[in-house]
Amino acid sequence: MKGKGKLVWLTYILILAMIPIASPQARAGLEDRDEEETILVGRISYVTGRVLRYVSEEQDWVAIVKDTPFGLSDSLHSEKGARAEIIMPNNTWARIDGGTEIRLIALREDVAEIGVDSGLVRFYNKGFDAVIEARTPFGYVRAPAETTFDLCVDDESVEVVALKGTVYFVHKTSGTRLEVIAGSSSTIADSRKVTAGEVQTDPYWNAWNSKRDALWAERMRVKGKSAEYLPPGLCYDSYILDECGRWERVYYNGGSYYFWRPLYVSVGWTPFTVGRWIVWCGDHTWIPREPFGYVTHHYGAWVFVRGFWYWAPPVRFVRVRIGPPPPPLFPFPFFWCPGRVAWMHTRGRVGWAPLAPDEAYHCHRRWGPRAVVVKNINVTNVNINVNRYRYVRHAVIIDQANLYKVDNYRKIRITRVRDASTLNNYRAVPALNKGIVGNYGDTKQRYTVADIEGMRTPRRKEIKKIGSDQRAGKRGENARPTTARESVGKLKRGRVSDGARVKPAEVKNSAVPVKRVNRPGSREELAEGPLKRRARLRGENQEQVRGQGQKQRREIPSRPVNKGTVRRENQGRARSEVKKQWGKMDSEPVRRQRAPKREQRLKPRENGERTLPGSGQGFRKGGRGESSWGIRTRSVKRPARAL
Repeated sequence: MKGKGKLVWLTYILILAMIPIASPQARAGLEDRDEEETILVGRISYVTGRVLRYVSEEQDWVAIVKDTPFGLSDSLHSEKGARAEIIMPNNTWARIDGGTEIRLIALREDVAEIGVDSGLVRFYNKGFDAVIEARTPFGYVRAPAETTFDLCVDDESVEVVALKGTVYFVHKTSGTRLEVIAGSSSTIADSRKVTAGEVQTDPYWNAWNSKRDALWAERMRVKGKSAEYLPPGLCYDSYILDECGRWERVYYNGGSYYFWRPLYVSVGWTPFTVGRWIVWCGDHTWIPREPFGYVTHHYGAWVFVRGFWYWAPPVRFVRVRIGPPPPPLFPFPFFWCPGRVAWMHTRGRVGWAPLAPDEAYHCHRRWGPRAVVVKNINVTNVNINVNRYRYVRHAVIIDQANLYKVDNYRKIRITRVRDASTLNNYRAVPALNKGIVGNYGDTKQRYTVADIEGMRTPRRKEIKKIGSDQRAGKRGENARPTTARESVGKLKRGRVSDGARVKPAEVKNSAVPVKRVNRPGSREELAEGPLKRRARLRGENQEQVRGQGQKQRREIPSRPVNKGTVRRENQGRARSEVKKQWGKMDSEPVRRQRAPKREQRLKPRENGERTLPGSGQGFRKGGRGESSWGIRTRSVKRPARAL
């Protein structure tokens, strides 16, 4: 009986262990579940070359930089030679090569739906519950947890290469599914059929991805305190917090909590000073220029204690665990925010101050808990007392003209709000608009994250594909992952076509100069050329490709030969045409000789001339009177005399 009693009590204890605890962190997690579902936003963690983002308000493209947000309905285009890495908060990754167009259709905790119109993308699903759905014009790829695959798309076909695990390709026309297993052949499909291909990717693409994988493995190898204090969605930012600051236990708001403090900042440093404000998704969004700026300015909150600024990390729903208790953290919910600041303005000036954790954030979209959505278009009618904000005396005040022009506001900061008399001159507003910032609606700089002019822009036909995905995302037509898994499992299993062959996809450049954006493709002077030809064809197929390339080169119209121009295709032909236009040309080869000896230079001539030392006559390199060293010379007639 005693043994049975102990077993019953042990079972009861295990059941209690699965029930959420009533700690502040758990209560914050419960509050999050009661709130409306928060908006997840990805991050551009690496950029090389020119990568553009489409701005629907301006119907134009702007360049992006590292730590730029990547959210719902965002569209990116990478130019030739450019590459980028994107990290989602649900631990799904994407790396794009040059000449790639990618769009975010849906992003939730359990799904990342991305559209790929063209180019080469490598997807990583490092999560446990999330799935990746990569949509193309020829079908979509479903990738469960712990999988990696390459996706290459062009106008004629798509190719799927599994690098880790098993992914599923669903053909759009036939509606069948095919398994693509790592280590086996790839899957190539067009609008009619599906075939198998050889797994042979670009070695430079593989080398770059391997280098990035090794870099992240080294970053995650050494784990400090940040890995223990951050939620799972921010675990890949723990290394930068360990390098740039330290964790300290601070008494704040009636409790003792662990906060992070930056160490390598200037005297008088304030959050939201080193970076730039842009307008993104209707709200002013902070683009940091500090290594630790993204995670600390888009998650959690800042507090000012004991003369220092500390960052309170976000916390999530926790459960009882066997082992040491978790560190005490301030119960701030986990959600992404464009920039938690309070805005204020006066005549010709604008300012902002960091918000305390318990202060409301005014915005145009519900980004998460403690966000107040401003529905009134005329925000100047909203009356907010500037003295209600706790950190208003740490506000950054600048001229309105410099709001979208610099990357470091510390250099142009006018003054600090130190006393009540100065505060009376400022008025707090929930958001900035054209009624507050002069020339707000006419400047394109409010969307740019860097002072980079776009030399080449995708054609207008690529913009039409963006609008359909934006409308689909707003209507919520994307199925939940559980339903998606069931639907994929119910689909008929397909087979590759025997004997049929589909041309493998090639990465092409669809960007054209800015002045030819609206010109139809048929009138484009420069044809779309392949950026990268993947070596899969051998033998007769390679000879066929070479023949096609030579034929295309011969069809290019040659430049007419005028009086001042010469065709460079053949050296002999160019020389003959010069002879025809300019007469006979001295075609003797130029031979460089050694300088004569002293007795030869002083030797008299029959006509009474003698060569002056250094004149170089008789050893001409070019024209008359020019030495072999390019020195102008002259001849002097003197009577000959015996040596």
